[in-house]
Amino acid sequence: MRIGIEMRRGHRLSVLPRLALALLSCATAACAQPRNDVREPADCSVQAIVALQLDPVPSLVADLGRSSGARLELVRTMTSNLHLFSVSAPGAEAECMAAIERLRRDPRVRSVELDQRRQIQ
Repeated sequence: MRIGIEMRRGHRLSVLPRLALALLSCATAACAQPRNDVREPADCSVQAIVALQLDPVPSLVADLGRSSGARLELVRTMTSNLHLFSVSAPGAEAECMAAIERLRRDPRVRSVELDQRRQIQ
């Protein structure tokens, strides 16, 4: 009977190194994960009032986004031909302004104005 108890203790002791190795490997894998505090370059984002010749159907908005190099998202329709868009592009504010200029040159677009709050003069 005494031999059986010693075997169990020996078996329990052989499990501890395996458990320690498993915990160590998990901790090592967790340390190898990418850091969350490393920031990627921020996207610029502006809101623009866009006068279109056509209705802002999703295919038109996607095509305007591709041609301007920006991501366009319809925020709301203001009138039948004026629409508020969120314009975002990767990089600094200059990238958004360049995308706005490309959008202005598109023949399907009548005008593009930045949506800015008016101030009392």
